[in-house]
Amino acid sequence: MSSVEGEHAVRNGWNHLEEAEEASDLVVDALARGGVKHLFFTSGSDILSLQESVSKAKAQGRPSPDIITCTHEAVALNAAVGSAMVSGKPAATAVHVDVGLQNHGCAIHNAHASNSPVLLMAGSAPRAYPGDMPGARNHPIYWVQDKQDQREALANYTKWRFRLEMQDNPGLVVTRALQTALSGSQGPAFLSLTREAMMAADVPKAYPSLELLGLSRPAGPDPSAIDELTELLLSAERPLIIAGRSGKDPRSVAQLVRVAEAIGANVTDNGFFGDRLNFPSSHPLWDTGVSACDADVVLVVDNKVPWVPAPLAAGSPRSEPAQDPRQVLVGDARRAPGPEARVAWMMEDPIVTEIPLMELVGELRITSDPTLGLEALADALEGARLPRHVARAAERIELVKTVKAAQKKSDVDAAHASLNTSGFMDPRWAAYQIGRVVDQEAVFLDESLSNARLTRTYFNGDRPGSWFGSQGSGGGWCSGAAIGAKLAAPERDVVFASGDGYYMFGSPSAALWTAVKYGAPYLGIVYVNERYSTGVDEVDDFYPGGYAAQADYPGGRFGPAPDFAAEARYLGAFGEYVEDPHELEAALRRGLDATREGKPAIVAVRVR
Repeated sequence: MSSVEGEHAVRNGWNHLEEAEEASDLVVDALARGGVKHLFFTSGSDILSLQESVSKAKAQGRPSPDIITCTHEAVALNAAVGSAMVSGKPAATAVHVDVGLQNHGCAIHNAHASNSPVLLMAGSAPRAYPGDMPGARNHPIYWVQDKQDQREALANYTKWRFRLEMQDNPGLVVTRALQTALSGSQGPAFLSLTREAMMAADVPKAYPSLELLGLSRPAGPDPSAIDELTELLLSAERPLIIAGRSGKDPRSVAQLVRVAEAIGANVTDNGFFGDRLNFPSSHPLWDTGVSACDADVVLVVDNKVPWVPAPLAAGSPRSEPAQDPRQVLVGDARRAPGPEARVAWMMEDPIVTEIPLMELVGELRITSDPTLGLEALADALEGARLPRHVARAAERIELVKTVKAAQKKSDVDAAHASLNTSGFMDPRWAAYQIGRVVDQEAVFLDESLSNARLTRTYFNGDRPGSWFGSQGSGGGWCSGAAIGAKLAAPERDVVFASGDGYYMFGSPSAALWTAVKYGAPYLGIVYVNERYSTGVDEVDDFYPGGYAAQADYPGGRFGPAPDFAAEARYLGAFGEYVEDPHELEAALRRGLDATREGKPAIVAVRVR
């Protein structure tokens, strides 16, 4: 059987583009056929053939991604990550060889840490002798940019790396890249595009479709492991579930609710690296029950680093008080399971092989797609429960309903009490007002760092796919990610909260330019405190009252901060700076109204 769209034919699962004039036409075709809608593009002389091929495809009525011009490569990759996070579909970037790829910077870390199915493409300096063939060297810079193998730079951050050469089938190469990025534990793929190969005319014009190559189906859990976990959870007196990013599949949220309600287990992200809404914020079992240190059974669901190990038991040489004051325990010991706790992990890679050294315990490690694993566990728990188990779960849920109500009242009271503080606005009040203004249907991106726990406390989302955080530590993710999120979900409000230090890392002027240019409005809320938590709070942890503190933390403070609101207005966006806490709600609503009228908005909030 065959079908024809324009001049493009599909025969027996093979894509045919007979009118392709050069390899670049097939690269663009394979991107579109593989589900890539947006190509986040930063200009380079070695990727100019993509501009021609995209324009040609659109002129001829053939499928093609839309080029989204980004004036900084970090914005481009963060936008691709944001698009993939929200849509669950692949996105792609195209940047200059060498320097352009390096300008992706820490966004490469974020793409890898978030397991985002993005295809990073960078040009490759031409090597053909000048005049020998189309695309050959024609400028001194190509000798300077010709490195041994730029794929090596991404070896730790990508699932797949390839250099397109003259002998390759371009459509197959791109389809294979997308197949790898989208299969199993998803993640970035990298394709280096040789300029001569992209301009080559004598190339195969047929290639297997992504459907024909096939994506790997999610792996289900071992039934015996589910039986063992079921018995463990039903016997637990103080069960705890630590989620991380299972909500990347929105269907998993309902399954996690089933598991938690079947046994009355507290669910938490434990304060570390949650990057999705995994469980409804309003549910009484969310963050209301036992802490990790008091739990007798702990289930980790798709969380790479769910706690920092507590000090060893008393009597161990390593548990004695540190003689060196710089040996500071990072994190809260309450977040680590106690030595008697039974610990199980459920994720696609339950031993987290990407991290070289892992001392976090777990006697039961279940390899499974989280959605399938949680569904199987919920079925098993509901089928195995006896009347006493049902009654105990109901009792636990009733108990935490009271706790939840008290928590909410306490949080609101604390927010209002913070108005009595002197000086700048309390960040708690800012987080409270953000939670009141952002509705259930919005896409919310959180990169507020030192204020992240407050932001999360007052976030009221229950909708799967409504809250996202950066799984990695590459600052500046949110401005670019907001562009990708809005392009992926144009019908929804897109809002982010960021610290001012991280905000500046994200090349916000470049992001705002792209957002204005392509009608991808977002509301960015910037906590302005003119300091890095690493350069102030952590310096205090290790050197309390030390020379750095006495010198007002050189390198840790950066006041006066730029006027982010004025920058936004200069670039054609809405911008407002707020110091008075009583004016914040109205400013946030004005910013949100501006985005609904098609204009990006930045509200800079001065906090103490």
